[in-house]
Amino acid sequence: MNPNQIKVEYVISFSDAVFAFSITFMALSIQIPTFSGNIEDSELAGRLGQLVIPNIIHYIISFIVVGMYWISYHSIFEHVRRTNITLIWLNLLFLMLIALVGYFTGLLATYETHRIVVISFSGIIAATGFVLSLIWWYATHNRKLVDQDMHDHLIKYYLRRTYVSPLIFLVSIGISFINVQAAQYFWGIILPANIIIYMKHIPYLRRL
Repeated sequence: MNPNQIKVEYVISFSDAVFAFSITFMALSIQIPTFSGNIEDSELAGRLGQLVIPNIIHYIISFIVVGMYWISYHSIFEHVRRTNITLIWLNLLFLMLIALVGYFTGLLATYETHRIVVISFSGIIAATGFVLSLIWWYATHNRKLVDQDMHDHLIKYYLRRTYVSPLIFLVSIGISFINVQAAQYFWGIILPANIIIYMKHIPYLRRL
């Protein structure tokens, strides 16, 4: 084996471990609030609603995004037949960003009203998605690391699919300069946008 190559299955196994770590870290970022022991149930319910629910919403958003990246990642590497040193380093960059998502989720849960935090969170999510797009572009450029007979439409489909989430978060950075809360609401179109991309390409994908 070429010393600059690592088996594709090893790359995927290591990546799955990092994805699992990131999702676990995101769950741990949800802080448990502490109150006095003599607090009334009604007051406790109200305070928990104010403090915990926003944290859970941010966790769900991060979980969905990372989950979608995980699905896209496996869909991409289903077609990758071999690796080289460049792909390995691009993959490590992608995993580094995935691991950081958990940290920025915790930061967002604590300082959700601050523009710089929303921008930082959106930036890390966007950068992660664009690196995944770069991995796919590199692997398919001149069919470097995929089958030579791979259909052009399949390549374009996965490229467009990996662009959706990072573009949404990139746009939300601009929105945050107008309204921080509106920028966070804008993240909600991630699922519908991905579904639209998928539905648009179904007729072509069924022919492949």
